[in-house]
Parts: sequence; structure tokens; C-alpha cells
Amino acid sequence: MPRLRLTPEQIVGTVYVTAMFMSIMDATIVNVALPAFARDFHVSAPSTDGVVVGYLVSLAVWIPASGWIGDRIGTKRTFLFALGLFTAASIACGLSQSVLQLVISRVVQGVGGGMLTPVGTAMLFRAFPPARRARAARILVIPTVMAPALGPIIGGALVDNLSWRWVF
Repeated sequence: MPRLRLTPEQIVGTVYVTAMFMSIMDATIVNVALPAFARDFHVSAPSTDGVVVGYLVSLAVWIPASGWIGDRIGTKRTFLFALGLFTAASIACGLSQSVLQLVISRVVQGVGGGMLTPVGTAMLFRAFPPARRARAARILVIPTVMAPALGPIIGGALVDNLSWRWVF
């Protein structure tokens, strides 16, 4: 049986698109779960706004900072750290026992998500030779366009059929 051999372009592209998809989708997937958060934590609906706002503000702060960090400690290390942080914070979100825990976990998740985007993009473009960078740019369309549209659909299905905890 022939071995499947992936090129560095394919590996970096697959990992990056998957991470980017999850990070972008997390901006919209929780919107449909806000009423469930309020119900389970016995708080008013406006009390759950920090779950969305905390993530987006954290993303906005860490996107520019991640380029500087990537230059200092390396893009691969930064990307792996960001991916690990994003994953651990996602687990913490799903295990949260209060709105405050959920908001804090979302802020930490935003740190990881904010660092994934620019560092992953740099890695992606470095993996592709200059003549093939247009192809790399086309790869970015997948998570950028599909994730925000699929987030509410997937989130709604998870909340309706399982629990809000599964959106993370």
C-alpha cells in the first residue's frame, strides 16, 4: 500500500485552516447559546454579554501583540502556544460553573485565538514559495467566509440537541 506523504504546504495549510476556522467560528457560535447561559447560571440575559465582548476585545488586543511575540520566540512556538491556550480555554469555558468563570475563560480563549491568526498566516506564507502564495491566500477564504456563517447553525444544533457546553 502506498504511503500518504504530505508536503509542508499541506500540513501547515491544514493545521492553520482548522485553527483559523475554530477561532473565527468561536466569535459567532456562542451567540445562540446566550439564553442558555443565562438560564443555567440564573442571571439576566444582559449579564451574559461579557461572554461575547470579552472574547472579541481579547482578540483585538492580542492580534497585533502576537506578531511581536512571534518575532521574539519564533512563529512555530507562538502558534503552538496559542493553539494550546485556545484549546485549554475552550475546555475551561465548557466546564465553567458561573458567568464570571465563563467570561474569564473566554478572555483567555481570545488571547489564544488572537495570536493564532497573524502568526499562523506568517507560517502559512512562509511554507509556500513566492510563486504559490496566491494559492495560500485562497486557502484563507475557507475559514474566513464559512466559519461566521456556520457558527450560529452549529451552535444552535449543539444547544438544542446536547448542551451549551458543547459549543466550546
